[in-house]
Amino acid sequence: MLRLADDVPLDVLLEREVGVPVREGNDVELVENGAVFDALEKEIRDARESIHICEFMWMGEGDPSERIGRAILERRRGVACRILIDWFGSLKFDPALERRLRASGVELRRHRVWPDPFRVNHRRIFVFDGRRAYVGGFGIWRSWLGDGAGEGEWRDTAARVGGPIVGDLQRAFDRSWQNEGGDPLSAIAYPRLRAGGTVRAAVVPSSPAWARTTLAARMYYALIASARRRLYVANSYFVPERSLQDLLIAQARAGVDVRVLAPGPHHDIPIVHAGQRRTYARLLAGGVRIFEYAASMMHAKTLVVDDVAVVGSANMDSQSLSFLWEASVVAHAPDLAARLADRFMLDLERSKEILPGEWAARSFRQKFEERAAGLAEAWL
Repeated sequence: MLRLADDVPLDVLLEREVGVPVREGNDVELVENGAVFDALEKEIRDARESIHICEFMWMGEGDPSERIGRAILERRRGVACRILIDWFGSLKFDPALERRLRASGVELRRHRVWPDPFRVNHRRIFVFDGRRAYVGGFGIWRSWLGDGAGEGEWRDTAARVGGPIVGDLQRAFDRSWQNEGGDPLSAIAYPRLRAGGTVRAAVVPSSPAWARTTLAARMYYALIASARRRLYVANSYFVPERSLQDLLIAQARAGVDVRVLAPGPHHDIPIVHAGQRRTYARLLAGGVRIFEYAASMMHAKTLVVDDVAVVGSANMDSQSLSFLWEASVVAHAPDLAARLADRFMLDLERSKEILPGEWAARSFRQKFEERAAGLAEAWL
């Protein structure tokens, strides 16, 4: 197992193990659940130069699709708008809205289905004037409305960022945009960014990799291995491969407080839920505490590692860590990590802990579903 010395700073860790720079002087704020749409609408209406959106899931009529679309249509005169949506996640993008957006001058592109339908663009990156940005797991769809406390209101966390790392998120958007045939962004999209806060942070812009490890995978392995006190994992599609399970177990046995929060009975993809549960026996035996969110679908992708906080789109499953375009922000900020840890603990109050004895006595049907999920994973 990778075990890092206590005095290894975040910039050395991320530059050495992940290959991304850590930048000083950022501001990072948490934006939870449906509040993200209030924030995005205001940013769209306040934008003066450019609006850049990379969104995996934008679909359906009504709020919030119409609300965000209307704000874009009513944007200030002269504000350039580029939107990249994924072919799969946004299959139900409203055709009428698309026509209106294009007629208003919006340049809209789709991440292509060919030549590889498995390499979808799962990123959520919103950049405004090259100075403010948002990342997370949210989609522009009704499931993200509300506060995550009711069955139809998904639980999620996003981050609003300012400062030098906004340029890195703009470059991540730029790369995705050019990958789908868009022209490179002009110099105006990259303004000189001054320090906007005190947070040391990095952007991890992962992209598909067949014969090597993606940046998202390297990020998770390096950060989890660096934990000394606490390791709080909230992940919506939690199906870690065996080596990642081994790392979580090793940290728990080393005395780290390792807790995993994953979706419970309201999971939107039953076979993934079964695959998630297939990992429980090993993790529980190794001392990892596991909780299933009971109030609604838990869709966050966050991580607290001591005083480091992670917010992004990357799941802990083979698809996300091998085949998908992802984006995460890693911040060394004790106050931010404390707020994210508090949110994690609040979510645990709405969750059921999976206890080893109860799990060992689960039904034959559950065991069969887990085995079927394992066969499906092997086939994929």
